[in-house]
Amino acid sequence: MSSIRRVAVVAHFDAEGRLTDFTRRLLEGLLRHAERVILVSTRLAPDQMVGLDERITVIVRENVGYDFYSFRTGVLAVDALYAYDELIIANDSVLMIDPEGMDRAFAKMEGVECGAWSMTESQQVSRHLQSYFMVFRKDVFFSQYFHQFWRDVRVLDDKWEIILSYEIGLTQWLLHHGVRIASAFHPDAEGMRKLTARLKRKREREAAPSSVAAPGAFEIQQANLVHYLWDDLYRQFGFIKTEVLRDDPNGVQDVGLPSLIADPVRLAQVEDEVARMRATRINSMPLVTQAREGLSQEELQRYGVGAIPADTLKARFAIVLHLYHLDLIESIQGYMKNVIVDHDLFVSVKSVADRRVAVRFFEERKVRAFVFVHPNIGRDVGPFISLLNSGLLDRYDAVCKIHSKKSVYHDGGGQWRDELMKSLLGSSHTVLKILRAFKNESSCGIVGPEHAYVSNARFWGGNEERLRRLAAETGIEDARVRLGFFAGTMFWFRPAALDALRERALALSEFDPEAGQLDATLAHVIERLFVLWVEQAGYFAATTRTPDAALCHENYANQGISVLPT
Repeated sequence: MSSIRRVAVVAHFDAEGRLTDFTRRLLEGLLRHAERVILVSTRLAPDQMVGLDERITVIVRENVGYDFYSFRTGVLAVDALYAYDELIIANDSVLMIDPEGMDRAFAKMEGVECGAWSMTESQQVSRHLQSYFMVFRKDVFFSQYFHQFWRDVRVLDDKWEIILSYEIGLTQWLLHHGVRIASAFHPDAEGMRKLTARLKRKREREAAPSSVAAPGAFEIQQANLVHYLWDDLYRQFGFIKTEVLRDDPNGVQDVGLPSLIADPVRLAQVEDEVARMRATRINSMPLVTQAREGLSQEELQRYGVGAIPADTLKARFAIVLHLYHLDLIESIQGYMKNVIVDHDLFVSVKSVADRRVAVRFFEERKVRAFVFVHPNIGRDVGPFISLLNSGLLDRYDAVCKIHSKKSVYHDGGGQWRDELMKSLLGSSHTVLKILRAFKNESSCGIVGPEHAYVSNARFWGGNEERLRRLAAETGIEDARVRLGFFAGTMFWFRPAALDALRERALALSEFDPEAGQLDATLAHVIERLFVLWVEQAGYFAATTRTPDAALCHENYANQGISVLPT
């Protein structure tokens, strides 16, 4: 054992109250480097404590608060903490297959100048050391602010709140106090190529392979290394995170375990443990890629559209982006950069976690963005209606409405989205040409992509009857109802031209529950009504080809859209 004096706190939970062979190996590995281990469990059968090393102190507590409350319990229970040089916190969320891997981690970090380090560091949501294994050196844990952090840890039942407040919060707390942080694992060039390839394959499973571009720098930066490079981590440090083998949340198990684990006995143990975990435990929540369903009233009040302060809006132009697919944020920002005039950006997202990622993304790029959470209702149209009804768009001369579309109708959904974006935001010249039309032509009400306007009756789908009812409710005579709309629901518009829609004050309760529908929802109906509302208000509709002149409806009778169901 090293001359450095260490103490370790280990958080444990097992659905059957077991201390598995892998947790015992974790404890064994820690005892090679630590004088004492405090094992804090929220479910440990008494027979599992028999025969434990005398250097292990067991604390069994109530099953509340997840790992961080166990860490708190253990840290505050260490006698004479000041006598140690390093404090380790770890949990049992890893399968420790080769305990000697821990030796390699400590050897690698021995000469690194830092106050705290972990096996891996993550950039998801915000930079943080991942708390399944962290080491604090004496100048950190022998400080008032460190003890204050642990004293302030409370029982929280929401896993996302715990991640944001404590795992990410702990690192931010350390950085705030000037602590230098580091991590043992750093991917090499081959690892980064592997990570990029695995990200792209994940994208291809979610969309058409022909429309998938290589992952951008932001998406790569956000990737969770313990998920995407799990095999590299095993080769270096001898462990695999349990959720990778149990759930494979990103579908990247393209390496067979037999090729990684040469010992047949250990391989069989891993396979048996994975089967047991699947039978006894629910899936854990992957960070960022999956958020819990629904939004609380408190979250909506704090982060919803109503929380956007109107007095902070500054510009005469705006962009409204519905960012359901967070992985598209970087490519969409590439288009939005072409709006070189001063503008405000409104971004709707489906969860508080997504909001944190988006806020950070735009702050780093010095983009003035108002990011709000919105229930997953009405797809891109629901959040747009909520924003329109709030009155926040009233001040603008022109607004661009876009969204992170991934068409479920057609394999070319990604290409279709890019075509729409290019038409509306493809260059600064394109944008200035459209804005000039709104400035010079006071009757210009909406400008959409030339290739996206359709008027053939085959595109009514199952929407005509419901459209006529909503049209009547908003003052459009039935004789004036005809089909003519910008498919994809992306366009520039003048807010005053949609007064009829705003006055109708559609409620979210009127939208259809999300069930993957291809047609005949209120969102599909509204998509087909925008041009009619604009014309009813006395404005004209135009295309990006000639934004300063009214389009000729009859010229589009034969135009079709490949990604639109008929």
